[in-house]
Amino acid sequence: MIPAIPPIQPLPPSPSAGAAGSGGGFAHTVASAIDQVQQTQNAASTAEAQAAAGTGSVTDALISASEASLQTQVTVALVDKGVAAFTDIMNMQL
Repeated sequence: MIPAIPPIQPLPPSPSAGAAGSGGGFAHTVASAIDQVQQTQNAASTAEAQAAAGTGSVTDALISASEASLQTQVTVALVDKGVAAFTDIMNMQL
């Protein structure tokens, strides 16, 4: 049986303007997103090992691998966009 895909969790509310210097908002969100990608990759690796050993489902392994691949692709795309935006800002002339 294929497990249901969990719903996408909403982002936590953004901190108020006065708390922007506290260092918890954006950095924490990015760190937790990267942790989630790592957990998905670990789960896919475990499912693949179980399928190879004959104790797990090949279908579950393929689904886990596809999910991990998609999350990695999205993460790389977001990092690329972030670097491009940073580069554009740094190249601005005041």
